[in-house]
Amino acid sequence: MEEEATLPVELWRVILAYLPLPDLGRCCLVCHAWRELVLSLDNTRWKQLCLGCPECRHPNWPSQPHQEPPSWREALKQHALASRTWTQNGVELQSSACLHLFRRRKDRRIWHVGPGCEFETLRGALGVAGPYDRVVLHPGVYEEQAEVALKVPVELVGLGRLGEVSLLVCVEQQCPTARLCNLVFMPAWFSTVVYKTSWGHVQLDNCNFEGAQLQIRGPGTCQARFCSFSQGSAANFLGVALSLLDSCDFSGSDTASVTMDGSPVSEKNWACKHLAALARTLTSWGSSTHRNLPRGTRGARNTDVAPMVPTEDWSKAAWQRNTGTHLLGQDTVIEDGWGADKIGDGALKSHEQGNDQTSWDYKLPCDRHSLAHLLKPQLDGSLPPASSPNPPYVIPDLLSLQQELQRDPEAQLLATSIQGCFVRRCLFRDGKGGVHICNYGQARLEANVFCGLNYAVRCIQNSTIVMLRNEVRECSASGVFLRLSAHGLIAENNIHSNGEAGLDIRKGANPIILCNRIHSGLRSGVVVLGNGKGSIRSNQIYNNKEAGVYILFSGNPVVSGNHIFQGQAAGIAVNENGRGMIVENVIRENQWGGADIRRGGDPVLRNNHICYGYSDGVVVGERGRGLIEGNHIY
Repeated sequence: MEEEATLPVELWRVILAYLPLPDLGRCCLVCHAWRELVLSLDNTRWKQLCLGCPECRHPNWPSQPHQEPPSWREALKQHALASRTWTQNGVELQSSACLHLFRRRKDRRIWHVGPGCEFETLRGALGVAGPYDRVVLHPGVYEEQAEVALKVPVELVGLGRLGEVSLLVCVEQQCPTARLCNLVFMPAWFSTVVYKTSWGHVQLDNCNFEGAQLQIRGPGTCQARFCSFSQGSAANFLGVALSLLDSCDFSGSDTASVTMDGSPVSEKNWACKHLAALARTLTSWGSSTHRNLPRGTRGARNTDVAPMVPTEDWSKAAWQRNTGTHLLGQDTVIEDGWGADKIGDGALKSHEQGNDQTSWDYKLPCDRHSLAHLLKPQLDGSLPPASSPNPPYVIPDLLSLQQELQRDPEAQLLATSIQGCFVRRCLFRDGKGGVHICNYGQARLEANVFCGLNYAVRCIQNSTIVMLRNEVRECSASGVFLRLSAHGLIAENNIHSNGEAGLDIRKGANPIILCNRIHSGLRSGVVVLGNGKGSIRSNQIYNNKEAGVYILFSGNPVVSGNHIFQGQAAGIAVNENGRGMIVENVIRENQWGGADIRRGGDPVLRNNHICYGYSDGVVVGERGRGLIEGNHIY
């Protein structure tokens, strides 16, 4: 490029900035110097092209629309690629071999709909459209009085800015694939469902749903990008094997904004393989995570790492069965007069009637108590260092998520699993509910924002959820509910400023909760009750108005390796026949006791750092009991 020396680089950039997109691509092919010049226009021409495209929203919409993307050119490229993937890896149409040629031909037909165009109604254009044709709707409102059927793969595109083309329709897709772009859907007079499919794949780009329902039934699939659901709109997935919601905005919901109902069907359509590959490129917990794990953690527990504490009934017999040793404090009496006839009159009495909760007394001379060594003088007659005003304890650090995954094969499997509905970078705001998973449904939520809702996530009835790096805030009730044997992985989320508990676990739910920040709640950070279980590890739980972790009504979780601090009540409260294995936590700077055990609470409290509190370290109140040993209280 000899001419480059005759002009400054700045002038070349000004000249190239006038070129349209096709010519910029051609300039990139001239030589390396021209390619570098074209690529250097990222914050000028490429940004202008990206934001000027009527079918393309801001790359960080809706949750961070003011944040610049890493590359405007790359964002425009991804949009262009996405507009073509609705036919990628498509199934060969079996009705006629010649139809396959239609899909690959470069001169597919374009049909125009609107006043003064070839067709005035959408139904008329669809009646003549061939496979993979494009139907362009000019600005206006199109209303159909009966259900419209898509019988061949087509692309419906609205002309102009989003909002200029509105459809009052109910569309049933009866073909393998379709794409809808730049359209506003509003319900017809006879149905709130505006689009439904039960076996094909639909791709939605830059569409608005206003008071309308999207319904996808397995083996049908859906990929929605940069779509808006408002005024009571919702997306419903029934037995779907895999679907993807990316960068969508949900607001003003009357119930849940997204519902996953039913176990994923075994039958899969042509798009599942494509969506699975796409989802793995979008998530940071794909095959690379599995590849980086130590050999001993792939498919089996690493023998070099301490095993996870099982979430089971921690009775004396269970401890002896699991460890082969006698319970060190098995004869310790924490409170006199405790007996089976003094169980509190708490809620969930039906649960207590269905379980034989045998009471057993503890007695142990004071010189055999697990803390008695603190009172024994050393050989020189001085007290041991633990009894000094400034004990030299080293507070353990929190484990990272990668370290936790290395210790737990089940958590590894959940972190890399992609099945059901994958919801990514979406904004849920100002409505009743966010995501609802039920009846063995499965969902993966990653990098979403939930705010101003009644609840963010509700997972019930043996369903599975994976939540990674979401923000859940300002919900009027609890942020995340888990009920009725729900399970899954909840990791690296920021859950704060909710009206009730950040996490509410009950009725047999058994999730794995790792490395979250759960703080600034108007009530407790985590509540486990009503037979709820769970493994709560390596979380930061702080600045909540009530207990950081509250266990009651036969809740029985494992609470291990957390930092629970600066709460306005107790660090951990165990009441109303709550149980639990509470080990190796750092409980500090709480207004009430580090651990508060009352009204039949019966936890195992072992090897915790309970320090710098504004009240007692451990409080055992009315009818409280449990095993308390090896803790550092200072």
